[in-house]
Amino acid sequence: MRFIYQLILLRFVSPKTLFLFFRAKRIHGNNLSFLLKLAADRFGNKIAIADEQRRLSFAELHKKVAEISSWLKKNIIAEDNATIILACSNSVSHIAFLHAIQNLGLKVILVNHKAHTAEINRIAGSISAPYYFFSSDTDHLLLPNAHNIDDVFSDSNTADSDFIPSKKHAPVIFPTSGTTGNAKLIEKRTGAFYWLRSFAHLSTNTGIYKRKAVYISIPVSHGFGYTALMFALVLGKKAIITPNKNQQLVTELLLNEKTDLIAGVPSSLFQVAENLKGKQHFVTLIISGGAPLNEVAFKSITENLTTNIYSMYGSTEASTSFIADYAMLKQNIHALGKPLKGVNYKLGAFTDGSKELLIQSPLANLSTDEWLHSGDLADVDSNGILFWCGRKDNMILKNGVNIYPAEIEKAMHLLDGIEDVHIAGEEDALKGEIIIAYIKTKAGFLFNEEQTRSQLAQSLPAIKIPDKIIRVQEFNYTSTGKKVNPVL
Repeated sequence: MRFIYQLILLRFVSPKTLFLFFRAKRIHGNNLSFLLKLAADRFGNKIAIADEQRRLSFAELHKKVAEISSWLKKNIIAEDNATIILACSNSVSHIAFLHAIQNLGLKVILVNHKAHTAEINRIAGSISAPYYFFSSDTDHLLLPNAHNIDDVFSDSNTADSDFIPSKKHAPVIFPTSGTTGNAKLIEKRTGAFYWLRSFAHLSTNTGIYKRKAVYISIPVSHGFGYTALMFALVLGKKAIITPNKNQQLVTELLLNEKTDLIAGVPSSLFQVAENLKGKQHFVTLIISGGAPLNEVAFKSITENLTTNIYSMYGSTEASTSFIADYAMLKQNIHALGKPLKGVNYKLGAFTDGSKELLIQSPLANLSTDEWLHSGDLADVDSNGILFWCGRKDNMILKNGVNIYPAEIEKAMHLLDGIEDVHIAGEEDALKGEIIIAYIKTKAGFLFNEEQTRSQLAQSLPAIKIPDKIIRVQEFNYTSTGKKVNPVL
């Protein structure tokens, strides 16, 4: 009964919606493009997507996607079994292109629009079927089989908008590297409704369905960003996107579009919170994901935006699995919270006493009924809340003591003048490993190493205080946004 009530709240069970749903399914079959058709019929002239250059309604987006699909089929893509590598940015033209590829029923591998050419070549080398590569980046366009998305977007204006879409499932694949650097291609599961119960649970319990405009600050080439994009489509919300890194332009876009929901990783949420500080913004809900929250981001978000914040935990393999609310995060910033409907978990103990989080989920993107090994260490605190301890392969063993980088990073984020921090282990002949803290300080801050150690001693035992503290200019990130080795 609870599930039915949630569907009613989401307006999914009205006679009109059901009629439009079955009509869209009859046209598109197993292709998820039926969601775009359904949205166009339900929401019509409401704005579906906007960046600083373009705004398209649901009806206009549907029409443009059909035009791009038709043009691609007639001019570039001849094979029905082709694989598309799409270097996708958060822009209206790129999102329309993504929908068009799915509309064709083709497998699409989503990579960040700034992905290194070597990474794209590695992916292309693993594909046995015919492939095409689409991007707007000038370096990318020098690669084999490369085509310019912007050219296709403009050239398709003369194409047929009555294109007959494919009815077959169009797989969406996300490259993920984890902390080991070994690339994997994770395919989204087939089927149209396996996600519905968890989707209804998440949408109604967080209040996402009540909002009007969502700013997706994480790349849609990331699993979290793609999910946020699909949520906006299904719920008829305006998706605000931009590839622009100019913070003033981003701020103006959020204010002009009256954005009331922001979804992103903690670092991007922190940037938005700092930019909107003191301004009359419209933000009433924050969804954080893709990386663990930290105290600095949490403080800025809750002081400058709203305390109505939720942190989602998941992985490319397991998809979104847990969600923690403000009260849980207030007690423990690394709280994972409660599992979504249908998600089961257990803690697998290692001989050293640490515990890995194992997940079973109907949302999992791997075809298995077995427990998925998350690679994340977790435990239950004194309040009975499941919380994240760090990565299994990042654990530091110093003098026989297990040390989780997340605990030290949390403590250092609380110090004045520290903008970002990355904790790593370094092999040591005597102690096994020692702790290295790479830090980026705020502009104008006068860093004093001894003072920093003294401050850390107030919250950390001596063995967990970094043996070396190294200042860096910037940090490097993988294509999926995970922090790796710093720039020294």
